[in-house]
Amino acid sequence: MPDIETDFVHLARLAADGKTTDVAALFKRTAPTLVRKRPDLADAVSIVLGKLDETTLSRSVSTPLPVDFDSRLELLNFENSPVVEMDPVWPEQVGTVLNDVIAERRMVQRLWEAGVEPTKSLLFCGQPGTGKTLAASWLAEQLEIPLLTLDLSAVMSSFLGRTGNNIRNVLDYARRTAGVLLLDEFDALAKRRDDGLEIGELKRLVTVLLQEIDRWPTHSLLIAATNHPDLLDPAVWRRFDRIVNFPLPAQSELQRLICQLTAGRSNHLIPVPLLARLFEGWSFSDVTRTIEIAHRTALVRDMAVEDAINQIASDLCKSQTRSDKLALARFLADSGLSQRKIAEFTGFSRDTLRKHLNPTTANQS
Repeated sequence: MPDIETDFVHLARLAADGKTTDVAALFKRTAPTLVRKRPDLADAVSIVLGKLDETTLSRSVSTPLPVDFDSRLELLNFENSPVVEMDPVWPEQVGTVLNDVIAERRMVQRLWEAGVEPTKSLLFCGQPGTGKTLAASWLAEQLEIPLLTLDLSAVMSSFLGRTGNNIRNVLDYARRTAGVLLLDEFDALAKRRDDGLEIGELKRLVTVLLQEIDRWPTHSLLIAATNHPDLLDPAVWRRFDRIVNFPLPAQSELQRLICQLTAGRSNHLIPVPLLARLFEGWSFSDVTRTIEIAHRTALVRDMAVEDAINQIASDLCKSQTRSDKLALARFLADSGLSQRKIAEFTGFSRDTLRKHLNPTTANQS
């Protein structure tokens, strides 16, 4: 069990390293223990905590975001308190890593006592829509720290040498901030240096990025995300504490997502497992967007949301090959749908369904 003397040594070490944000965080965590042991210090501790809160607030409000010298565009998008509206669905291996990162940050004192630092840098790889950006927002929300997202269009200046300066300004700003820095489309910044088509400036930029990742502070979390990991410089991979691959969702994950998106609307909805089969190979964002389209369509056409979703599913089913449609028809029959409903859904005639479906599994009505 940590004691005040140990905490005091940690505070001194962090202060000596200039990690003022970590000093404040450690003091806030240990303050309740200190007050229990020394009730006579309660007022003094309260005053210090108040000053720490005021300093944090004034710093977040008064410190301007870095801007491009020519366009004056801000190089970062700043969310002080990111909110993820729906509980995310993660593939198991992704969820394990994200939860481990959160646990490390919440047990950072224990790690320090063991001479270990928490995860400081993550590289997210995966196809578009698999949850990389969402994961960065969710981590910031769970850790209750700001999210800083690089604005690539503002950073990539047409003036030679300016892009490198912009990146340095962004990294310098983020190093002083207790937050999550997201470098999306990381492959645009950290391309392979053996690519003969790239100019010298971008090659030098890769070197700068590698150096910054190596010395990233513990009070901030650096996340880089890419849809094209094959474009990254080989030296990038060993610089990150953790590499997280975001796969396309499996059937079970698609079912969980669909249940969330259609909560309370299952009475007239076709079976969720069938929807998941129709969405196989889709990303989380593609499925979410499609069901959102169904919600808008229902409002515009004054129809039930379930009917709009079923219509989208029917259109997807009818675009399948004949053998795939027959497999889906059998699935619907096993789920208890009538041949009439299956015919409407798949586009098969009732005669075709009678030939191919087991009459004992499908209601004739």
